[in-house]
Amino acid sequence: MKTPLTLRQALSAFAFSIGILQAQAQNAYPANVSMPRYAKAGVNYTISAWCRNVSSTPYTNVSISWRLDGGTWNNMTATNIGGGGVTTNNYLPLTHPMSMNTTEGEHVLEVRINTPVDTDPSNNIVTIPFTALSNWADKVVLLETRTETWCPQCPPSNTVSNALMNEPDYAVVKFHMSDALDQCTECITYFAQHNLTYTPAGIVEMGEYGGYAISSNYNLWEPTLEAKAAGVSPVELTMTSSINAVTRVLTVTLNAEFNYAVTGPHRLNVYVAEDNVAGPQQNAPSNYQHNRVMRAMLGGAQGSTDVVPNAPVVGTTYSETYTWTVPAGYDLYDLQLVGVIEHRAGDFSNRYSLNAVKSPASPVGVEEIARINDRLLVYPNPFRNGLRVHLDDFTGRTNVELLTLDGRVALQRAVTLDAMGTSWIDVDGVPAGPYLLRITTPDAIAVKQVVRLD
Repeated sequence: MKTPLTLRQALSAFAFSIGILQAQAQNAYPANVSMPRYAKAGVNYTISAWCRNVSSTPYTNVSISWRLDGGTWNNMTATNIGGGGVTTNNYLPLTHPMSMNTTEGEHVLEVRINTPVDTDPSNNIVTIPFTALSNWADKVVLLETRTETWCPQCPPSNTVSNALMNEPDYAVVKFHMSDALDQCTECITYFAQHNLTYTPAGIVEMGEYGGYAISSNYNLWEPTLEAKAAGVSPVELTMTSSINAVTRVLTVTLNAEFNYAVTGPHRLNVYVAEDNVAGPQQNAPSNYQHNRVMRAMLGGAQGSTDVVPNAPVVGTTYSETYTWTVPAGYDLYDLQLVGVIEHRAGDFSNRYSLNAVKSPASPVGVEEIARINDRLLVYPNPFRNGLRVHLDDFTGRTNVELLTLDGRVALQRAVTLDAMGTSWIDVDGVPAGPYLLRITTPDAIAVKQVVRLD
């Protein structure tokens, strides 16, 4: 897979691609605009367009022109097309020989399709507003997907999104709306605002230039993400986190600093997702593992609205700190965080993501906890009514869990190890069978396999 980071380094110019939709007569009509909302000032950009014929008469001569901010049109020599020309419902891609380069600030690019036989020139001009930045942050593109365990197409769509989530410039989260994994109430409330009922679905960047594009064609998610990742952002996001492994309290601070003042309103949010979640999946092998399952939206379904002002000051850091007690059924070691700043003027559909940032939860906390299995003694094993745990060289408060082999939490207790490092664990109500016993201290974790008898 070609990463957008490599794309940025390799390209000296980014093509602003304009697709042509079917319309009456021979017209240029804008669709799938991949020009980023924010671009780099002082950089040459190539202008390209698809010229599509939607009438019954072929055209054999076509060109494109472009102008910036209502200035002079930059024309090109018309392309003469052999072989009968461009016939019905076919198109010709064209690239203008003159690059666009502009200064910092807000601009309007117009691209015009010219064909002598065009009978309706009323929609031949594509108008695209954008902002050029002298100082910018790298862009992380947000992909929100809907996926269900009963979805026949979700195994391959999950394979695609699993690959995308490992790319540095893509942040991926998956919303389960109506299956056994839909345990996040605010996530369901949030995603339901998209008003779609099918799955799989992918929503990239929460929309560009009004509205949002919902795609069930997961093969198109990557090129859409790549095109948007070629842009830049006016705001730098950073995020820090920590988890208290005993209390299971997650603390996350999201910081936003603007390089270019963008008038609000703005909303901050932090998504908490979990990897390696065991669960069924239609048309998938047994022991299926789900990734990036949405578990919480720390700013709620609407996000935090009172952190960044409508007129942010360049160079000022705006911060919000969230705390969340991770439920016992979620694995502290597989939590992933995505911080988002969105611009929303009006209703839910009139919004877009200014930038995102992603990281594992507590990269300097949970991720660095030592594994000390050799210091844990569990007896008797097998056991009936309870068992005793002993941890060498540790006394005090710990968290003890019994996990089924498919990852579900059967028992969770906060216990205190005595001066000998020992405590008795009562297991009333736990069914007979094999389990993993996991004991967590503030800086270490130990796991043993145990069996409860009838």
